[in-house]
Amino acid sequence: MPRIIKKVELTHSLAMTMRLIVFISTLFVLCALVKSDSSDGKGRKDGALTIVKSTDDDDDDAEEGVVRVEEETAPFNDYGSDASKEEFKATDEWQDVKEGQKIPPGLHVQMDFHTGKKQAKRMEKSGKPTIKRWDAGNNIGFINTEKPRYTREQLKAALKDFKYQDVTTEEGERNKEIKEKFRSYDELKKALKDIKLAVKTESDIVKELTNKLNESSKDQDQLKTILVDLEYYLHQIDNAQLFCDLGGMKSMIKLMNSTAEEIRETACHTLGAAMQSNAKVQVTAMESGVLHHLVRGLVIEPSKIVRKRMLFALSTLLRQFPFAQKKFLEEGGLTALASLFKKTDDKNIQIKIVTLLTDLLSESDANMDVLSSGSPAQTERSKQYQSIKLREAMISTGWCRLMPTLLQGSQEETEHDSVEKVVQAMSALAEACSTQFSTTRPTLQALLRKYSELAKEEQAASVTGSDDFFSSIYSSLQHLVNQIHRDDF
Repeated sequence: MPRIIKKVELTHSLAMTMRLIVFISTLFVLCALVKSDSSDGKGRKDGALTIVKSTDDDDDDAEEGVVRVEEETAPFNDYGSDASKEEFKATDEWQDVKEGQKIPPGLHVQMDFHTGKKQAKRMEKSGKPTIKRWDAGNNIGFINTEKPRYTREQLKAALKDFKYQDVTTEEGERNKEIKEKFRSYDELKKALKDIKLAVKTESDIVKELTNKLNESSKDQDQLKTILVDLEYYLHQIDNAQLFCDLGGMKSMIKLMNSTAEEIRETACHTLGAAMQSNAKVQVTAMESGVLHHLVRGLVIEPSKIVRKRMLFALSTLLRQFPFAQKKFLEEGGLTALASLFKKTDDKNIQIKIVTLLTDLLSESDANMDVLSSGSPAQTERSKQYQSIKLREAMISTGWCRLMPTLLQGSQEETEHDSVEKVVQAMSALAEACSTQFSTTRPTLQALLRKYSELAKEEQAASVTGSDDFFSSIYSSLQHLVNQIHRDDF
């Protein structure tokens, strides 16, 4: 019995000892945790590292043993607080942090716990949206949350602070000051009149020159001076139309038939300047019979320079004027041009004639191609060009034989521009004149060889490869040859 009692007491004592050990251990752990928590809170105030989850799906930092941390307030620097150490320069990309470098606050920092290697970069910008949807029943829109917003009451209060300003009164006062500072046009005219000077507009000058032109008492030198002055002003569309309204066209026709060569030349040049790209003046010229005088003058005029001026006036009358072109054919204009082409020894005049005819053919083809454009005005214009039959008239008046003669003697170095224009003119008639053009085979073959070499030299010497003058002529020659349909080419 005593043994049993001793055993029970020993067991009870052992149990009490174990409870005491557990209590003391628990108390020690609690104290340690409290101290650790206090230390942790203090550390956060000074500067702490927080583990953050990587936002880059393809970032290599997701490897085991690599932890990314975010600096919150204080610099992450476990190498001492020496202010003289080099500071880390952050960018938007990860960079290695060298030993001893100070890391400024506000950076993403990552550390490899295996190697101790640190990397850092700038914080990523917040992707917070600045646009907010606004829905107020029937009114729906978007609001920029970064800009300040004002209530109705705030706006009313702000408007009360505005001072009334009479803009009309201020503008009137400013205009009054300007009027006092500068004189009006009438006042200037009066002042200039007092000193025997007059202010003239271009219209005034055209009226004055037209009146002088109509006076029969002017001598040759005075007439030439008047015509030269008029030519300068009649390039303006309004001035040329005013000149016609004043009856100037009749005076020009009279001067075109003057016995003085200089007057005829200057009159034709001035007339051409007035009609150039001016539809109203072209119509007035046709109504005044200018076309008849020009066609007749091309045949009977003895002076080379006057014929050249007449050709210029004729070209300005015919361009973009299908009615005049049709009347030109009816007046025998193509025959007159063919006669001038044959009898003149001036190749420049021949080239000008061919160029004019080529331009008229191109103009006619371009307008007939848009016959179905849908515009009533263009449809009527296309019908007028179809009724002209210019290409057929040129063939019947012998131009298939005349044009190739210009290629003779075109082998000179200075004839490149002439060759280009003649080839273009022949291409416009090539399909209808292939038989007559086939006689130019030796000349065309020689030109092909010549411009093939020139084109190669041009391309070899070109730095940018944009020089194509000779290449363009060579291509035009090839196109002409293909149009003629000759197997021996």
